[in-house]
Amino acid sequence: MNVAELTRQIEDKPAPEPLLAVQAFVNTLDVETDTDVLASPAEFKSWLVSSGLATRGIAVSGGDLRRSRELRNTMRALAAANAEGKVDRGASRRLQEHVGARSVPLTVDSDGCLELDLTPARSVEEFLSLMIGIAFRSQVEDQWRRLKLCRNDECRWAFFDSSRNRGGSWCRMEVCGNRIKNRLYRRRHHKRG
Repeated sequence: MNVAELTRQIEDKPAPEPLLAVQAFVNTLDVETDTDVLASPAEFKSWLVSSGLATRGIAVSGGDLRRSRELRNTMRALAAANAEGKVDRGASRRLQEHVGARSVPLTVDSDGCLELDLTPARSVEEFLSLMIGIAFRSQVEDQWRRLKLCRNDECRWAFFDSSRNRGGSWCRMEVCGNRIKNRLYRRRHHKRG
């Protein structure tokens, strides 16, 4: 995992390792700029390799791209539910389908304890399994609920809410937070006038 590259991609409010990798995967869809790293197998492969999440020899097919988009969209829906403090039953069912189709990569440390194997993936299926494993680990460590999507519908960027009360709503208060607050202010005053 290339932590410096993943942190650069996130820009602000990065998650701790290894959840950072899931955050970057969720953010491969940029709503604000209308760009999608999963637009083609070549673009996705380039992202995987430059992010240190896959080996240079990884092959990406159209089917791999489709399954990756499905898992990414499921994780985006779960992050959006985290932001709203709700449970998304549909996303939970879709995640169950992904979990049922994959095995989480594990390794054993020198003390005989199981750990998540963070070795760069040699296939897209290994990568998807790794994303599921990281999500599981972050849930065990009580970090998962802090991965949220910005509540600004024009943004929807994943951020890590490190606030004490877990009440963060925007990827960047000075940008998205102010936009929303100004919009609400204008609506209230427009209704009065």
